[in-house]
Amino acid sequence: MNQARAALPLILISALCGLAAQEPVKPPEDAFQLRLVLRSARQYCARLEKAALDFICLEEVSERLDQGRDRLSPGVKTSPLEASNNNGTTSSGGFTARGTQGRPMSFDSRPGPKFDNAYLYDYQFVRKVGKVGEKRVLLERNGKKAGPKTPEPQLLAFHFADILLAPVQVLDERFEEYYTYRLLGRDKVGETDAWILEVKPRLAGISHYLGGRIWLKADDASVLRIEWDPTTFGNYENILARAEGYKAVPEVRSYTEFGVAKNGLRFPSFDVTEEAYRDADGKLFVRSRTSVVYRDHKFFTVETQSDFKK
Repeated sequence: MNQARAALPLILISALCGLAAQEPVKPPEDAFQLRLVLRSARQYCARLEKAALDFICLEEVSERLDQGRDRLSPGVKTSPLEASNNNGTTSSGGFTARGTQGRPMSFDSRPGPKFDNAYLYDYQFVRKVGKVGEKRVLLERNGKKAGPKTPEPQLLAFHFADILLAPVQVLDERFEEYYTYRLLGRDKVGETDAWILEVKPRLAGISHYLGGRIWLKADDASVLRIEWDPTTFGNYENILARAEGYKAVPEVRSYTEFGVAKNGLRFPSFDVTEEAYRDADGKLFVRSRTSVVYRDHKFFTVETQSDFKK
């Protein structure tokens, strides 16, 4: 009897150890650190949104589109283009005033040829006392100098929008109720230390509420990079329909880099969205790729007013 009683604790200990091995206990998330990072990121966004800005840069847009396989897909509705200026790109002067365009995707289900286009713009952005002025002048189209009679390009696959103020849309506390946030840990962007913040919209299927992962500079929470979750884009259901027609799995990637810094603010340097599909044999078919390079920035005014503390 005593030997049986003595054996019971050993059996219980062994059982508990077995459960622990099967289901390791995850360390609790650092809620305090998350609040600190979010507070700093929101202070940065307040500076970005309220700043008086006047700058120009060159905007290189390239788009590749292969519609050869579209005849295999079921009927995909053509979505109307979101409100845009000129070539479909927009930059909001303030979310409270004009709202956000999100990252709308536009599709045309008709089979067609391949397109490979490149456009060069002279882009100017001016914002003073809440008023926004934008000017985009086409300089070149497919390597040829543009003139007054050159047709204004229309992007065929993806329409990027609100890139400059995209961080405000997903981080500002005005929109906090629409998102959940999770701190994933530390990382580096080049040689720069950063926090990785995961942002998920609470409402599915609404393109105004985007999700993804954000790399925040460790010392001031300025935004270095955003990897967007394409399932939160407008009209993503068309991607799924096309994948079904291709008998493939969608592999859509989209990210924005903010590699240009001035007076504590960061400006877009690169933006890309690629729509691809992987078939059962593992082969990848890239249907479209839209990339934008921002270069040769010239800043005339970058003035901020904030009590931001590092």
